[in-house]
Amino acid sequence: MTPLALSPPRSTPEPDLSSIPQDAATIPSLAAPQALTVCLYINKQANAGPYLERRKVQQLPEHFGPERPSAVLQQAVQACIDCAHQQKLVFSLVKQGYGGEMVSVSASFDGKQHLRSLPVVNSMGYVLRFLAKLCRSLLCDDLFSHQPFPRGTGTPKDTPETQEGRIESASSPSPDRQDARRPRSRNPSTWSVEDVVWFVKDADPQALGPHVELFRKHEIDGNALLLLKSDMIMKYLGLKLGPALKLCYHIDKLKQAKF
Repeated sequence: MTPLALSPPRSTPEPDLSSIPQDAATIPSLAAPQALTVCLYINKQANAGPYLERRKVQQLPEHFGPERPSAVLQQAVQACIDCAHQQKLVFSLVKQGYGGEMVSVSASFDGKQHLRSLPVVNSMGYVLRFLAKLCRSLLCDDLFSHQPFPRGTGTPKDTPETQEGRIESASSPSPDRQDARRPRSRNPSTWSVEDVVWFVKDADPQALGPHVELFRKHEIDGNALLLLKSDMIMKYLGLKLGPALKLCYHIDKLKQAKF
């Protein structure tokens, strides 16, 4: 008997799926999430204060960003240092940061280049709060904002109802305040704004006590207090010569004290 010839198995052809619409819900997305970017605007008409050179401030770009929040913060802080009359003074007011995505700023003084890491920030709110405290110490409010500044003016393009985004209100103190208490530390460089308020009021309740709200308004902490001079106190805080000299006397005594 002649054996039957066996045919090789036929393979089933693959269906053509090119014309079938794909359901986006069943296909995992391969796109990476976009990183948050922010933009910080510079008010070149703002009062540069006693520590920054107005000419250099006016040479800054219109804004920093859009970039990651940490990059925008680094550019803004570095700009403050670069615009300073004395980089050492501004550098000393910059808060040290640790961990996370590290960015740093630099300053040249005492014949050396100095670096300082900045805190990790991940939102515009953190950027504004950090810069608000720094600008209060530098007595140059309204220098930065998340809103554009119209040319030739010192206020952002927003209404009074939306101005809470401006830097001076980003860290505005609450009106419900407790009375200032004696500082826990004798070292003034560690003092908070409320510690400074207590010191000023306690130093001369009659002559300086009525002016303590100015120190809250400008958020003058211990480091900023030690940098104050009589002409700066009169010009930027509005005190008359008598109270300004009395305050300087107490600040000088504070500097001479051993902590």
